[in-house]
Amino acid sequence: MLRTTMGKALPPIDISYIADRLDDISDDLEHAYDEALDAEGPEPRVLLEGMRRLIDTMRAADAGPPAQFSERLQKSTGSDPEVLLEHGLRLLTQLSDLAAQLNLPHHAEHVEQLCLPLACWLLRRGAELQHPEPVVNAAAHIANGLKSPTELAELFGLLSEVMNGIGIERALELESSSPERPWRVLLLNRAIVATRSHQPALMEEAFQSVVEHLREDAPDFFREGMGQMESLDYPLQVREVMQRYFDVWCVGQKLH
Repeated sequence: MLRTTMGKALPPIDISYIADRLDDISDDLEHAYDEALDAEGPEPRVLLEGMRRLIDTMRAADAGPPAQFSERLQKSTGSDPEVLLEHGLRLLTQLSDLAAQLNLPHHAEHVEQLCLPLACWLLRRGAELQHPEPVVNAAAHIANGLKSPTELAELFGLLSEVMNGIGIERALELESSSPERPWRVLLLNRAIVATRSHQPALMEEAFQSVVEHLREDAPDFFREGMGQMESLDYPLQVREVMQRYFDVWCVGQKLH
């Protein structure tokens, strides 16, 4: 679940931003790896070079009409956008894991968070998100660091893009056994982000997704939400939406 921490900026959906952030940490990662006695897995140079090649490939395919992105990518690499997305997410996850192993927790967090802009950039160009867990984790950590309702509203839009990157019904059906399944976490966190944005329209949209797809979770979610209304002093318009869903899914359920 999400926590509220010190504010951080929402990353732009820009592959140049991703490239710049990786350049920022490359020296630290390589130095720490060279100094480590027991580092495991691929060298950071190999992973970083893989990301650089991937970004160059995406830039080349993006040089032209957006509708032909997949066609240009297929022609140059023989792969579809979702293949590149899976490859990029795997590289970022390996880099983040390596940074954590090298006792560079801030670097690990920053690399992990790049999964969200990478995913959204490729989703906008026709990719499907087949394994959402790293993107869901990245979005949750980004949300933890945001305090501005405006940025939270922007993040809600990105979470909606991620949610729509694969059929939500199919995602929930495929992962129906685990309470920690990524799509369940995504839907609940999206509803929390909507609440923290202080925008009733976004709350309505997110809450409807919760009650439609996570009916068993809905009562506990709205019960906890009402507790947050008091402890965090939310505006009246936010309280009214939460109260209405609480009345239906918590108070109303007890009357049946």
